[in-house]
Amino acid sequence: MKEIYYKISEVAEILAIEQHTLRYLENSLGLRIKRNERGDRLYSETDLETLRLIIKLKEKGLNTTAIKMALENTEQSNVTEVAVRNEGMPVSELANIGAKIIEQNEELLEQNKKLEQRIAKLEEKIDKRNQEREEKIDQFLQLWKNEQEEKGKPSLLSWLRGK
Repeated sequence: MKEIYYKISEVAEILAIEQHTLRYLENSLGLRIKRNERGDRLYSETDLETLRLIIKLKEKGLNTTAIKMALENTEQSNVTEVAVRNEGMPVSELANIGAKIIEQNEELLEQNKKLEQRIAKLEEKIDKRNQEREEKIDQFLQLWKNEQEEKGKPSLLSWLRGK
């Protein structure tokens, strides 16, 4: 049976995305899309399945780097070689891989949220200490100013000894 290939315009219509998005995904993810003698892209059914998975992963919040790593890991582990060979992988296996990636991404997002909360608490503590320091500096300057204006007030030296 002869493999069916689609032009970039057809794939863009099938997937409801722009052609420039397809070119971007190919370049940023290192996808190996077959080309004819004129250099036109020819997308196979396997390429379409890979692109569908990529779109789903992007919709779930994965960035291009995470998707690229996932595709590279699946190639290295011989689970899939979608970008290298034109052999199909069942959609269910791709979905399982995608689900694992999404789960890992959600864990990372949760860890990131916790780190942001810890950073916010530390920033609050720093702000409080800075405010206390500013208040002490203001007190010190006021005492010094009073000492300069009136000799009868407690001296700066006596204030420092009292603390």
